[in-house]
Amino acid sequence: MDLEQYTDKQIVDGILANNKVVIEYFFLKKCSALFIYILQNIFDGNIDKKELISELYLYMADQDWYKVRQFDYRSKLMTWTSVVAVRFFQKKKRELIENKSSETLNKEMDKIANVTMFIDCKMDVCNALKKMPNERYRKVIEALDLKEVHPESLAEEMKITVDNLYNIHRRALMQLKNVMGRKEEYYG
Repeated sequence: MDLEQYTDKQIVDGILANNKVVIEYFFLKKCSALFIYILQNIFDGNIDKKELISELYLYMADQDWYKVRQFDYRSKLMTWTSVVAVRFFQKKKRELIENKSSETLNKEMDKIANVTMFIDCKMDVCNALKKMPNERYRKVIEALDLKEVHPESLAEEMKITVDNLYNIHRRALMQLKNVMGRKEEYYG
């Protein structure tokens, strides 16, 4: 069977069985766009992509693939992997940066975490947005995540504070997950 046709379960089973072909496919091909995203958005292009691949591989393979065993199929494998990878590399970056204010870093982490939710399912999200009952929530997700409007300008347009906008955004993401048939949880 062509690896491109593998289901999430087949990929996870192959990884847990230490199938080198599946592992290589997953880290080098399937996660390629994710590594480019992390390289550009977390490390500003100042790190080698091969180093990112090695770091994530070692992290996920540690303790007989303990992290991979935590995947519970409530989302797509790539969505879950995106969240795990972004959090892992954000932590790595925090360890490397000592002088950056935590407030600025937290805002960057929130934006990256929100964007990663849509890496593998942008079409699903667009369809689900149309089904969302709360028009305000739909507007916030479309502006912040799909159109990448600056939170400050959206908050000003909506005549609310940026903190309130982030709270609305969090609730909007939960409603979106419910519309998409996923359990109510938030990775932010």
